[in-house]
Amino acid sequence: MARGKSGGLALLVCLALQGVSFLSSRAKLCSRPRPVLRSRVSRIPRFAEGGGGAAPDAEAEAPITPLFQELNVTASTDAKKLMGAMVAIFNNGDRAVDLVLKSPSNRSTLMYAIADLPSNFRPAAQVLLRRRDRNMRLRVLQHFRPAQDQQPEAMRISKQTNSSKLGSAIMSKFVDVAGNNLQRSVLLEFQGAQTASIALDAIEKAQHKAHREFTFMPRKVYSPQEGGSDDTPVRGGVQMNVVVVAT
Repeated sequence: MARGKSGGLALLVCLALQGVSFLSSRAKLCSRPRPVLRSRVSRIPRFAEGGGGAAPDAEAEAPITPLFQELNVTASTDAKKLMGAMVAIFNNGDRAVDLVLKSPSNRSTLMYAIADLPSNFRPAAQVLLRRRDRNMRLRVLQHFRPAQDQQPEAMRISKQTNSSKLGSAIMSKFVDVAGNNLQRSVLLEFQGAQTASIALDAIEKAQHKAHREFTFMPRKVYSPQEGGSDDTPVRGGVQMNVVVVAT
């Protein structure tokens, strides 16, 4: 009888120990950190309160305050009127004015408007880096004439000239393959609106390829017609001369 009681007691003790070990193992499992579930709230589209429309994007572009006054150049912009607007801004005391090209087909208007500016302003222009709107921008400055070579090499532009090849040719005059500086200025010669557009496009491409800031100064050169004299020349054909300087 005593042996049976002792055997039953041993069995109870064994079961009790197994229960304690089971509970301790459960406690260890519960103490382990569970993986955090990622919230999907950020993927749910948000709506404006009360209106029902979509809320404005947090990455919406803030308006950029221009450093100088801007003039938009569209397909209907006239070079003479654009020149008059720049003269009014310069007479108001502004150091520079930015021209924003809204119509790429009217690129030549930029060149001719700058060339028509009175010489007493001593104007010069620079092609600015394009923004996200991809519009060409020129900054026209008054009383700014960087130093240039005495006799810059002349490059003649025709209607068949490729602007990319011309840009590479202009770049090669300013820097070598290693990026070292060469000559300081180049003279571009052309006639007509189409070649003026090619020249301006080539200046922008050359500036990017050379990794230099270019300043250019256009002016009109009138050739005398037959019947005029040396003292009183009669204006004939008009040629545009543009001096491009690496500043």
